[in-house]
Amino acid sequence: MRTDTLPLRAPAVEPDPAFAARPGLVRLRDALQTAAAPPPRRGPWKEPPVFFFDPARQAELDAARAPLPPADRHPLDARVAAELPALIDSVDVRRVARTIPGLREAAAALAGRLPAATDLFDLLAVPDDEVVVALDPARGVGVRLLVRGVADVGQLQTLLADAVPELVGRGPGRWQAYRPAALRADGTLPEGVSGYEHWLWPHAPLAAVPLVRGERVLLLGPPAFPAADAGPRFPELAADVTVLAVLAPAEVAARLGRPAPRVLARAA
Repeated sequence: MRTDTLPLRAPAVEPDPAFAARPGLVRLRDALQTAAAPPPRRGPWKEPPVFFFDPARQAELDAARAPLPPADRHPLDARVAAELPALIDSVDVRRVARTIPGLREAAAALAGRLPAATDLFDLLAVPDDEVVVALDPARGVGVRLLVRGVADVGQLQTLLADAVPELVGRGPGRWQAYRPAALRADGTLPEGVSGYEHWLWPHAPLAAVPLVRGERVLLLGPPAFPAADAGPRFPELAADVTVLAVLAPAEVAARLGRPAPRVLARAA
């Protein structure tokens, strides 16, 4: 009796996007580092890159530096831009990119000179799976959030108004956001434009919110003036917040270093 064996086909396995993206991101890191590297030192004494004492030698060194061509004609800008969609689409790709030594530093070195390098640097700075604590000292309310893909403070405020109605106690849910250092000795926030040096503007990156014991902490107060609506830094980036806890007045007071009864009386 004859038996035929049918060939077995292994099921198709989709490659992991983060794993697949890593080699290209490493090559991109190398290309950015090469473009950002200072010109080699010249001369028999290996002089540093500034020679104020010798104008002729300084002019020679400046002439040897090859400036970057305009961004719209620079092939590296297009190469960086080609990697951005994968980083925007996948938090796993962003996590992998952040583990590549030197990638963010190389993007920072070219930020401002190549538009796509600026986008890359800002995108790698977007907090993913980080905890943000927002506290309203005047009303004694607060919230702990797990954020992902939230690029700037204005975007966080918009998501806060939708996710945590308890925080919306003044108008349409717009606040003036402050760094924790703005809190005065009596447990209140500055009024009007005083304390502006502690403001977190809506366009400020969320990564600018200070870390306090591993959590990003910002304070919320009444707006000093109506803020114009502006779109998020990366509109295509999927952003969401998960409410971990709505904080009771006593816990808000403890986080602010104030006695609970004082905050409770203010919130009543």
